[in-house]
Amino acid sequence: MSQCSIKAMHSSAVVKVAREKLVTALGDAAVTMPEDLRRHLEELMGKMETMVQVLGNAERRPVQEQGMWAWLMRLEDAAYGIWDMVDEIQANNKGAPVTAVRWPCLPTATARKGRITASTVDKAKENIGNLLAQHFQASCGFSWADSTGKLEQSVDDAHTGTESFVDEEECIVGKEGEKQEIMAAILSAARESSRGLFVLAICGVGGVGKTTIAKMVFSDTTIIRDYARAWVYVGKEFDLKKIGNCILSQLSNKGEHQDSSDVELTMKRLDVLLGGGNKVLIVLDDVWDEGASAFDGLKRMLGAGKNDSKVIVMVTTRNAQNFLDANYRCETSPLSHTESMELIYRKCGFASRTEEARMELQEILHKIATKCMGLPLAIHALGYTLRSKTREEIISVLNSDFWKYSLEMHLPHLSFSLALQCMPPNLRLCFAYCAIFPRGHSILKDDLVHHWTALQLIEPSDRLSTRQLADKYIGMLLGMSFLQHSVLPPSDDSSAAYFTLHDLIYDCAHAASSGKLIISDDENSYQHFMQKNSYRYAGLTNSDVSQQNLSGILSAQLRMLLFHGCSNKQFSDDLFSSAKYLSVLDLRDCWLQKLPDSIFQLRQLRYLNLSGSSKLVNLPDSFGNLLNLGHIDLSGCSQFLELPASFCNLTNVMHIDLSGCSGLLELPASFGNLTNAMHIDLSGCSGLLELPASFGNLTNAVHINLSGCIGLKTLLPESFGVLKKLEHLDLSSCSCLEGIPSVVDGLTNLQHLNLSHPCCYLSEHRFHLKALKDKWVKLSNLRYLNLSMCLNPILCYLPEKEGTEYIDSISHLDNLEHLDLSHNIFLFEIPKSLGELSQLQTLNLSGCSRLKRIEKWMGERNCPKKPLVVSNCLGLERYQFVVHTDEGANRSNLAQLKDVSCKEVEISRLEKVISTEEAQNIGLTEKKKLQKLALVWSAGRDDVSFKDGALLAELVPPQNLQYFELHGYSSEYLPAWLTSSIFSHLPNLVEVTMVDIPSCSNLPSVGVLANLQRLILRRVAKVTRIDAGYLSGGSKAAFRRLMHVTLDDMVNLKELDTYSSSDNFVFPTLDELVINKCPELRFGDSPPKTRMLVISDCNQLMMYPEKRGKHDNSSTCTTSAPVTEVVIESCEVPLHSLHIRNCSEKIISPEIMKGRLLSLQLLSFSHCASLTYLPEHVVQDTSIRELIIHGCHGIKSLPRSIYEKKNKHYPHLRIRDCPELKKWCELEENKTKCAHIHLIFEESGTSEPETTTHGKRQIEPM
Repeated sequence: MSQCSIKAMHSSAVVKVAREKLVTALGDAAVTMPEDLRRHLEELMGKMETMVQVLGNAERRPVQEQGMWAWLMRLEDAAYGIWDMVDEIQANNKGAPVTAVRWPCLPTATARKGRITASTVDKAKENIGNLLAQHFQASCGFSWADSTGKLEQSVDDAHTGTESFVDEEECIVGKEGEKQEIMAAILSAARESSRGLFVLAICGVGGVGKTTIAKMVFSDTTIIRDYARAWVYVGKEFDLKKIGNCILSQLSNKGEHQDSSDVELTMKRLDVLLGGGNKVLIVLDDVWDEGASAFDGLKRMLGAGKNDSKVIVMVTTRNAQNFLDANYRCETSPLSHTESMELIYRKCGFASRTEEARMELQEILHKIATKCMGLPLAIHALGYTLRSKTREEIISVLNSDFWKYSLEMHLPHLSFSLALQCMPPNLRLCFAYCAIFPRGHSILKDDLVHHWTALQLIEPSDRLSTRQLADKYIGMLLGMSFLQHSVLPPSDDSSAAYFTLHDLIYDCAHAASSGKLIISDDENSYQHFMQKNSYRYAGLTNSDVSQQNLSGILSAQLRMLLFHGCSNKQFSDDLFSSAKYLSVLDLRDCWLQKLPDSIFQLRQLRYLNLSGSSKLVNLPDSFGNLLNLGHIDLSGCSQFLELPASFCNLTNVMHIDLSGCSGLLELPASFGNLTNAMHIDLSGCSGLLELPASFGNLTNAVHINLSGCIGLKTLLPESFGVLKKLEHLDLSSCSCLEGIPSVVDGLTNLQHLNLSHPCCYLSEHRFHLKALKDKWVKLSNLRYLNLSMCLNPILCYLPEKEGTEYIDSISHLDNLEHLDLSHNIFLFEIPKSLGELSQLQTLNLSGCSRLKRIEKWMGERNCPKKPLVVSNCLGLERYQFVVHTDEGANRSNLAQLKDVSCKEVEISRLEKVISTEEAQNIGLTEKKKLQKLALVWSAGRDDVSFKDGALLAELVPPQNLQYFELHGYSSEYLPAWLTSSIFSHLPNLVEVTMVDIPSCSNLPSVGVLANLQRLILRRVAKVTRIDAGYLSGGSKAAFRRLMHVTLDDMVNLKELDTYSSSDNFVFPTLDELVINKCPELRFGDSPPKTRMLVISDCNQLMMYPEKRGKHDNSSTCTTSAPVTEVVIESCEVPLHSLHIRNCSEKIISPEIMKGRLLSLQLLSFSHCASLTYLPEHVVQDTSIRELIIHGCHGIKSLPRSIYEKKNKHYPHLRIRDCPELKKWCELEENKTKCAHIHLIFEESGTSEPETTTHGKRQIEPM
């Protein structure tokens, strides 16, 4: 039932497209067409309209009668006949009078051969009428109907996204657990001491997500990052030879493998490749074979027990018994209802609808999800079709008659039928055409689009060009999972897109195109095909097929012929004589030495692919007769010396591929006559010496590739500058840059420019590149710019600053999305102006060996879909990396650190990391160059995906690390490598900093670090006591080099004990102790012994200055320097030898100050607003040499003891912003009193006064 229903929808699409073509033909020739001919065509149109209405009901309900199949086949034949008539009249009458219109002969035509008359059209009308009159209401299972409940939509009404909209990862729901189960099984097997073949079977019904899970494991870059990988589609026939060759082709180096027909030889090669301790992951997709012997043969081929290979086999539930002896079985379950709802919400664009619409749709979508029974493939297919539908249309899907036959129809096929029902007619035909490729084949997107175009399955509309429509069609098929991205594209072109069809989807496409499609590699089956002559598409894979059988297939109805792997085949000259309406001929890799003469009679040929014909020496002059040719692929025809002059007669050609024609010396002078050419690929034409001057006539050119044209003396002729439509220009791997600056001004529409990897550096390159500096701004539409290795000739001459300015000239390209500056080895710095390129998605700096820093502004814009590539930057010293995760993604960009090697790394926003496996993948422990590491979680966050402790446990630095910072860590405990095992992991630490640690009460065991010099703790909120003796671990060698300790904003810290249990001072070399904002802190029995003590906002700390502890004797402080300087800020009680800021008059009370400043040499008062005088006891009996008074507006005079001082040391007095004091000093009587004092008045606009005391460090209070 399901296949017949799918066929009915395909037949309906053929009829509708044929009707539209007939409408177009009538409109184009209505004025000049003979009356009787026009009348018969209009009557034929009426019959077609009736047929469309009848077929409308067939689409909306399952077709149950098998007798319907034959009727549909006859209907398709009749509709295709009308389609072909229209094609012929449009091809033959461009500019010709319609009075003698030539039409192709229908099989039933009575007109003379090659002519069409009114009676011929009348016969076609009769055929359609007879089909309508065959009482199909009773015999064929459907009836007349109106358009009520119509689900089909036009492509303009469909979702506006193209294939870039579809993100397969974001549409994976409910399979992460099964992925982790498989990963765990693989890791467990890898940890076992015994090496050998490990087979894991993923079992489940069709469409449940087996391939999705395998793809998730296969694409993982964390746990199994060290595995080489191969993906093999197996299918119905378990062919060990094919499987072995496929594995070899993916694991061998490029060019090292050739397919072998000898299974034993293949096994020997695999034994060598898989042996030697190599880790290999092999996925066998869609295994059908029901014999256990096949599985045994696989194990023998992969050398069971001799290598470390992991094999994942995907089998349906019915075949699972053959894999009972697999090492591990994963049973894949359908989605839960919650997961089904989440997936259908994503697919149908639920979140983008209004709140009111969401409320209305919840119950409807709930019922549709229930009907899909948890099968992801069914939800994908159906859910996406709902994306642009109204509530009423979605209800029509829910109430479709198809659901009544869920028991008779396979559920995925039922959902496919509903999805097909919603497709525009042309899209149905495009989808059915995909069955021309072998099952499991990786389909190149460009091939698919060019075939669709040549067969006129898509035609431009008023709103969209042919290419835009093709992109939209592919986006829709991807959205429904009718196409899926290939796991392993068999190509070195990273920009090429490849697709595959799920096995169930392929069955659907094959059912739709059944009767019109030949796919065979069996010589015997050709006899069956020759019995029919209505095939339109043929895909042949057997090079041994006879000429007789080929001739039988190449009938007048054939529109497309595709050969696969027929490299030894030679064709007779008359082979294509019968296939005169052939539109697509794909003979790639057939190694032809000569083209059959009959090819040049194919007047309807629009697509010709002869790529890889390395033995083909030339093209005959008759090649120019293929006037309808729109696509020519001659890539890899390396023996070509020249193109015939007639080549330039092909004025309809739009796509020309001559890449790899290395023997080609010149292009015809009239090459510019090909004015419709949009895509021209001359890459690898190394023998080409110059481009013809007529190249400027190619005004419709959009894409030109000249990469590898090393023979060109002048890269671009002056005429090149008039190509206003040019969007893509590839000039990579060329030998000269001459001509580029002069033509850039005219290429105002350029979006893609590749100047990378010049094949050599010439002295004149510097001058051409210098001229380009002022030209970049003209390329305002540029989105992709590749300058890899290109700038070395100029940057090596420029000073570092001017080199940075040259890069800065690129920052005016506001639309730039991808910038490649890799391998420019004289690039020292990236200007910050590049960070203002708001559209920039990719910045590649790999191989810039002299680049020193990656600043934070670059890290801020770095995310998984906007990567910053910095591998092999050998001179990199500092990298400020910011973790990003795109919404709905299952991994962050942390993996980009894997290939980074530099001295300093800061990793911020660690809360964005999705899993601990990501941390494992970057190999932090192995980065031997790393000296300074900062791990930063954002403070005050609430979007924690998992415990910080689990992540920190995996971020183990290398042993050579010297500086470590930890920010924003929110877990309660530190991992072992920071506590009990810190000495073994980080023995070389010099400095430890911990900031914004809200929950952790334990500190790193820093006392055992023999090299530690600085310890900084800031806002570590849960720490209440710091016991230096405990941190030392009882070691007498603890803290032997510690010189600086900072305790900042530790609001709960109450005690600092700097003595061990044996009453020894633990910090023997402490030089500076800074304590700030520790309101509850008090020292232990005695204050610490340090040369400099800085205290700020620590009122409790100074409450008992008279207290002396048991450690205040000379025996316990002989190893510590005496306190020689104290900075006090914002305190209410005193210390000596100090800078006093923002303090009250209590700081100078006699009870506190008297007798304590005998050794004071510098005294500074700053911004003490409440201070009105300096009392005598502050300065008497001291050795003050410098007194600074700044911003103390209340002080009106100096104490008597200053200007009546009798000793020989008279102080320097510096006064700033003290108006009353200055007024007092300037009085004549006071000038006399202070004549012996070095008095300095500073302007209030000057900087902070500096101390001049000899031998003292200048200390800036916190």
